[in-house]
Amino acid sequence: MVGARLVAVAVAGAVRIDHALQMLAAGRSAIAAVAEVAETYGISRRQSRRIVGKAYEVLRDDIEKAGVNRKAETAQLVHTLHEAMAKALASGHASAVVGCSRELRELLGLGIKPL
Repeated sequence: MVGARLVAVAVAGAVRIDHALQMLAAGRSAIAAVAEVAETYGISRRQSRRIVGKAYEVLRDDIEKAGVNRKAETAQLVHTLHEAMAKALASGHASAVVGCSRELRELLGLGIKPL
């Protein structure tokens, strides 16, 4: 009886992680994935953040195993962030511009490093 319940909980967790993984792989933001997982499964945002974190680890491990060209991916991310900033500027979404700028700064290592 207890073993069956543990299996059911493990399966439910795997389904939730897979759902989050699909969203991340499709380009959804972590914040959007957290919100959707929490709403879809009726769980807290805290639990949802843990699930999305595990999904992100799976995605990162898959990318590492695939031997992705980091220079090409970085160039694509820079381009995507520039496009997103341009769209955000055109539509007057200052907070989105700031978010993209921060991501770009972090990606390129342009932040001030502590001494």
